[in-house]
Amino acid sequence: MKYEFYWPVLWKYRDLLLEGLWITLFLFVVGAFFAVVLGIIFRTMGTSRSRTLRIVSEAYVEVNRNTPLVVKLFFLYFGFGLDAYHAALIGLAIHQSAYMAESVRAGIDSIAVGQMEAGLSSGLTRIQVMRRIILPQGLAIVIPPMTTQILETLKNSSIAMTIAIPELTFQTQQIEAYSFRGFEAATAATGMYLALGFLVAGLSVWLESRLGARRFRIRPLKPDLVAAT
Repeated sequence: MKYEFYWPVLWKYRDLLLEGLWITLFLFVVGAFFAVVLGIIFRTMGTSRSRTLRIVSEAYVEVNRNTPLVVKLFFLYFGFGLDAYHAALIGLAIHQSAYMAESVRAGIDSIAVGQMEAGLSSGLTRIQVMRRIILPQGLAIVIPPMTTQILETLKNSSIAMTIAIPELTFQTQQIEAYSFRGFEAATAATGMYLALGFLVAGLSVWLESRLGARRFRIRPLKPDLVAAT
């Protein structure tokens, strides 16, 4: 039997698609933001002189890297009794932050040890050196791998459908149930995911080029210094 496409179904159910898109965007943006923040915090803890903080950091990263996101969502939703949106946001942020932390560690490890020693010798505290010197350089270096994890947050937001959040993937199933036009609905959802992914990747390339230009820009000498030479 030949399948006959019927694309007007997308217009008929456009409200479901748009609602799913906005919810997906909400989960993605909020989840990615807190994933980055938590990743930076826990990886910075991993560089602490305190053995306790280092153990907590490593335990957090390893536990979350080795447990599926859907298990976290079920644990938060059914176990802790959180509402669906809080469970999804917390689960997404915690899950992706473990991978963000590994990206941040790569950036920190790429910075010469002498920069920390120079900062400490100039009178700054360890936290000040990390915040003002090490992290800005390290994060600029690891923009590409962090972008990959941000895109993973976008894709993993679809797992929120397992706790009945009406995000984009959930709505495609609804359209299929109403109209038996699952292929058309899935095609539209795929296009939306691709558009969001290309947007994030483009912003990443732009940010990387701006930070790179700022890092390597040669500033002209002041007139008084030129005269002095």
